[in-house]
Amino acid sequence: MPALLLMFIAATGYAQTLTHHQLKIVLHPEQHTLAAEDRITLPSGTPRTLDFLLHRGLHPASPDAAIIAVNGLSEDLMQQYRVTLTPDHDSFTLSYGGEIFHPPQQDAREARTFESTPGIIAIEGTVLRGDSGWYPRFGDGMLTFSLDIGIPHGWEAISQGKRNTAKRADTDAPRVAWQESQPQNEIFLIAAPYTEYVRNEAGVESLVYLRKDEAELAQKYLDATARYLAMYQRLIGPYPYTKFALVENFWETGYGMPSFTLLGRQVIRLPFIVDSSYPHEILHNWWGNGVFVDYSSGNWSEGLTAYLADHLLQEQKGNGAEYRRSMLQKYSDFVSAGRDFPLTQFTSRHSAQSEAVGYGKAMMLFHMLRRQLGDDMFTRALQNFYRDNKFRSASFADLEQNFSKVSGKDFKPIFAQWVQQTGAPQLRLVSAQTHYDKTHRTEAGYELSIVVEQTQTGPAYIIDLPIAVTLAGQETAYTTVIELKDKHTELHLQLAEQPLRVDVDPEFDLFRRLDRAEIPPAFSQILGAEKLLIVLPSKAPEVMRMQYSSIAEVWQKQPSRETAIKWDDDIKHLPDTGAVWLFGWENNFRIQFQAALELNHATMSDAGARFENGEYERSKHALALTAHIGQTPVAWLAAPDTSMLQVLARKLPHYAKYSYAAFSGPELTNLSKGMWPVTSSPLGISIKQEDGSTSDVARGKLATRDSLSK
Repeated sequence: MPALLLMFIAATGYAQTLTHHQLKIVLHPEQHTLAAEDRITLPSGTPRTLDFLLHRGLHPASPDAAIIAVNGLSEDLMQQYRVTLTPDHDSFTLSYGGEIFHPPQQDAREARTFESTPGIIAIEGTVLRGDSGWYPRFGDGMLTFSLDIGIPHGWEAISQGKRNTAKRADTDAPRVAWQESQPQNEIFLIAAPYTEYVRNEAGVESLVYLRKDEAELAQKYLDATARYLAMYQRLIGPYPYTKFALVENFWETGYGMPSFTLLGRQVIRLPFIVDSSYPHEILHNWWGNGVFVDYSSGNWSEGLTAYLADHLLQEQKGNGAEYRRSMLQKYSDFVSAGRDFPLTQFTSRHSAQSEAVGYGKAMMLFHMLRRQLGDDMFTRALQNFYRDNKFRSASFADLEQNFSKVSGKDFKPIFAQWVQQTGAPQLRLVSAQTHYDKTHRTEAGYELSIVVEQTQTGPAYIIDLPIAVTLAGQETAYTTVIELKDKHTELHLQLAEQPLRVDVDPEFDLFRRLDRAEIPPAFSQILGAEKLLIVLPSKAPEVMRMQYSSIAEVWQKQPSRETAIKWDDDIKHLPDTGAVWLFGWENNFRIQFQAALELNHATMSDAGARFENGEYERSKHALALTAHIGQTPVAWLAAPDTSMLQVLARKLPHYAKYSYAAFSGPELTNLSKGMWPVTSSPLGISIKQEDGSTSDVARGKLATRDSLSK
């Protein structure tokens, strides 16, 4: 919720439960203006005098109520007004109009490309939301609406809810009407020149709005919409709206609104989006836009949506453990103790750190709940939560009460430690040894003793610790889960076969701070470092030196990080703390980097690089690679020319989880990306036998798990 609205509620002491807006709008894109008439019906018992917010310069007037501007509670974008209603009337009409034009701007908090606007009416298109102030906002109450929009010829207009009629031609302009009778937090209005594609299936209208005629692309998204709506209705419950629309924006966005999503033109055409980000936005209609978020106590919807979309789709491919590991790596790389915050303070993603907590930690909370309850009870709890809270605001506390009710177990302590506290457990597998108990000749004759410690600062977490034990003569490992409550715990297992190896949390089922040995070198370790050194190549051609320097200066401006820039001939050695970026083939420290790179079975020379069965030429390809030099994470990048270098610098933050990436062509088509393998983990050790010996064996096979939507 915007800070201004919070101030407004506190100042007035008044919050609506439900307000209805009957809006008639005419858009004038060439002038960046709108003209509006809003018939507002307030709940019975509304005070005769109340305040509302509207975009500055819209000049509201009313024929049946007194309107005055209020000094004090306002900001650059919004103006506060006060309306006095006539006795015994809860409806009044408001007429207003003017300019709303805020071109998209880069969000300075983001390392990756991300532009946003509070609202815009332009010839390229119109994007308006509640925070745009394009309709009067009365406190924090929910609303319903009908919306009749006049638009230029060749345009379409989209809002949430149901389209009342097909577009109709009037003398002045075509008009489109939308209506939403379910409670909403805000009203959206998107308009632009669009080609529309429609499909009706199982009572839900699927729509695609593209800025040019691309029937094949539209069909791909219509098919995906039907597929994912069906999957989530089986998993959670009935879809809460009458339509879902994919709407193409005129700048790069990834927004999810009630009953539609607004995606950028490049995003829509990425081949993997239809089965990654797209189902995430569809699912938000259950979580966030079906059950609303009580932001005053933290945003739970992003983590739950990530778990049931991004994670679930990877789980269906057999990649669930790897996806969880990558999320834990983000937290370990981007969130130091000084950058951490509890989930109760997360509202939306605005940085890699906030994403690692608000998406990653919350996602892992739901995974741990599922592992504790089992798939059937976990699914039943989700369905119950959705049914009880549809079109209402819900909090983490509501989730806790729901899971406790369905399971019959008190989840308050679990939610308290993961939601209200900062930090994460850190695990250490201290020792594992076994002896043969001759008194159990026919049963579990081996006793395995395991010592595990929680090494984080602060109190112990209550966690269900997954353990896998590799047994002699057994292809599949023995697995169990043991509850930990203390910082130091000694566990004892009785086993029928000789135990050879033990692995703690082998499938990354716990939210925890990973040990450095569990994490391959990755760009996230450099992008997330609190202290960074960028080393520029003094021997590069002048035009390249200027471009490298320009990129470094932009990266230096990223907040919450101490960044130094040095030329390679000004320093004698790389630091042993923080992280390092090396720029350019000509960099004096490239040879040292090459030596470290060989530990990852990759090679470099003056002509190019070879890794993961691919060969890449210095004169053709843009490259970015990572390695550890000692304990310092180091990344290196280079491109054949300045234009490719600019694109590489812009794209790299999107490849944060990877160890390497290779590109070709002016648009930098990705040729290769991936992570260097992790060859060992301190949470997997050989078991000491009675005679003091150990056996160096691979971990036994883990049982295959069903996906949640099996």
